[in-house]
Amino acid sequence: MSETIPTTAKLIVPADAPRTVWMLERGEGVTASEVWTIARGGINTWRRILEQKMNGSTFGGTKSTKAGSAREAALIDEAKDELDWVEANNGLWAAAENDRHRATPDGIGFLSGGLCTVEVKSHEHGYKGDAFPMDHKAQTVWQRYVLGGEFALYGSEIRDEDDMPPLDGAAWQFVDDPDDELLAFLIYRADQFLAWRDAGCPDFDDLPAEVIEAQAKWAPLKRALDAAAVAEKEANDAVKKAIAKLPHAGRFGTVGMTEHGGFQSIVTESTSIDEAAWKTKAPGTHGHAEMLRVELALLEASAKRDYPKTTRRTSLRFQEAENV
Repeated sequence: MSETIPTTAKLIVPADAPRTVWMLERGEGVTASEVWTIARGGINTWRRILEQKMNGSTFGGTKSTKAGSAREAALIDEAKDELDWVEANNGLWAAAENDRHRATPDGIGFLSGGLCTVEVKSHEHGYKGDAFPMDHKAQTVWQRYVLGGEFALYGSEIRDEDDMPPLDGAAWQFVDDPDDELLAFLIYRADQFLAWRDAGCPDFDDLPAEVIEAQAKWAPLKRALDAAAVAEKEANDAVKKAIAKLPHAGRFGTVGMTEHGGFQSIVTESTSIDEAAWKTKAPGTHGHAEMLRVELALLEASAKRDYPKTTRRTSLRFQEAENV
């Protein structure tokens, strides 16, 4: 059926191809499962991914990932309630725009005549992550782009304490906003990775002179600052240990002056609820408070989904160059 799916993508490896062929072709491009890591990572990350592509991954899967893989067929079957038609996919597809941009969505379907890629995830009991993590969103956006789909469908479930699926089924959401900015970023970084690979995997990025000059000024200062911070922490800990022996320092703090400079230790107190004592002495009110907490959490989760507000902060981290 995959060969007859009306898509602009090229079927690089059909589902029934030998695994060696599938792995070889998968290694030639950038796939949906790795595009976010490639986009966010640097040369050190790229080397690790390329090694996996060339030599095969040694990752055999955890209990969680194996259970998640085992649930894929059931979740694709459940997706039939969301779409007009859907089938599991094991083929490797390449984008019409660039045949090294590749993807293997869990399923391919139709909704109102439009092509829809399907990605499903099964989380182990106790999962506390986002309902739609950014790496999963990038994966669905990339799959939709590669296949030329009009929609993407994302389904996720959290298994219970007995490792069974939830009784009310998976949570499903359509991704009909292509997020052009995210896709442009993924394509930009994927192409950078491929160009780096084609160039023989150089040790340094091809960056504008302005960036290189600014980094040249920052790097020695950052190294010196980091070394000073380590030394200061050791000295700080020694001072804390010494002044802790002064009378009443533990509760009220202490202050002093030496020929080398002064110090002041400030103690602050805060009061919190002793949950165990409250539950023991007033189980009724404690139970009511727990119900209200759950209700509030559900309301806030719903509000976060319906009225999202995105706040972005930028931080800068230093990395040592390898092979220098």
